[in-house]
Amino acid sequence: MKNIILLILLSSIQLFAFKSDVKQIFAFTIYDEKGHGENIQNIRKTVNDYNGICFTKIFLRGSNLNIKPKVMIGNSKGKYVDSEPVYKNKIMIGKIMTYRHLGVEEGLLKIIFRKKLYDARVYVK
Repeated sequence: MKNIILLILLSSIQLFAFKSDVKQIFAFTIYDEKGHGENIQNIRKTVNDYNGICFTKIFLRGSNLNIKPKVMIGNSKGKYVDSEPVYKNKIMIGKIMTYRHLGVEEGLLKIIFRKKLYDARVYVK
């Protein structure tokens, strides 16, 4: 009887162990190595050219359980650099995450988390 209860408990813990609570993910800024950049929240195409190395900052609202979203500009996959938490009324509501892109030419900025596309609206020149 104890084994059955223990088995049920362990199976229910495993079912909810990898559940993330991501509500929204979007890119809000892009900048080059020198720090020159722009806000990309309400635009469809960047004003500046970001060829070579550039950085993007994304906002993740919710909890991602340390699983990092995949951020791509065209064929250039972003490498995670760091993150900082965002608090509202002493409660963490999300994270601002920074990604570094190498060899950027041009293309659509895409954010994918657990095989789901969250943002793909900005074309980077």
